[in-house]
Parts: sequence; structure tokens; C-alpha cells
Amino acid sequence: MRFYVIPLIGVLLFYLDSLLTRLSPLNLFNETFIIVPRLTFLYLLIIAVYKNPKVAIILAIVTGIFTDIYYGGIYGVYTFGYAIFVIMMDKLFKVFYRDILMMVILLISSVVLLEIWVMVFYGFLGIASINIGQIILFRLIPTVIFNLICLIIIFPFVLKLLERNTN
Repeated sequence: MRFYVIPLIGVLLFYLDSLLTRLSPLNLFNETFIIVPRLTFLYLLIIAVYKNPKVAIILAIVTGIFTDIYYGGIYGVYTFGYAIFVIMMDKLFKVFYRDILMMVILLISSVVLLEIWVMVFYGFLGIASINIGQIILFRLIPTVIFNLICLIIIFPFVLKLLERNTN
């Protein structure tokens, strides 16, 4: 039973990501803000730090493929992005102390870097136009704020569930 807990939480968070994606675009003050939930991605990074990086890499590849199929028009952007960031997170926490503040800072920084990764990749292929000011103001900042709020609300429960079921 405990073997299935980590992938099951990943599937549930992927589903929650797809539900929360329907909040976007958000129209406020006559402006359109794009919010991209990255709960599955954040979960993969937490698994890499607190549980097993090998399991996190496997799960990153699987969920990356699903994300590429479900959201992306180009296959491999999320698959490689998730895997690269899971490996980076594992390496970083061999250097840094695992306190909660450092974890939150690195998780949110990883969300920013993943957004940059996706936008640069799409911009390079000519699928998305890159206007740095608009991307930062109307996509990156709302995405970071939304994911930080979700991180504060959802992930204490996920960590407790992981501790209880995977020890």
C-alpha cells in the first residue's frame, strides 16, 4: 500500500493542476493575468528532497509526458524540464540545509525557472512571442503568487501524508 502513495498523490495533484488551470486567464482591472498552477512540479521537487530522488525522477518523466500530452503542443518541454529540475533540486539540497524557509525559496525559484524554460523554449520555436515585461507582469508574478499560496495551504498536508504512509 505504501508503494502507491507517492504516485497516487502525484496523480491527484496533476488532476488538481488541471482543475486550477481553468481559473486562468483571470481578468482584473481591465488586464488579463495568466496563472499557471505547478502543484505537480512542486510535489516532484519535494519528493526529490524529502523522500527518494530516483522515485522523483521516474515520476517526473511520467508526469512530464502527461503534462506534455495534456497541455503542450511540443513533446519533451515538460518531460525534460521536470527531470532537470528534480536533479537540480536533489543536488542543491546536498549543499543547503533542509529548513522550511530554504525549501520554499528554492521551490518558488524553481517555478520561476520552469516558467522561463517553457517560455524560452516556445519562443525559440516561434510558438509564443516573448515580451519580457508582459511575461513578468502578466504571467510570472501571478503564477508565483498563486503557487506560493498553494504551497502554504496544500503542502503541509501532503508532507504529513507522505510521512505517515511512506516511512
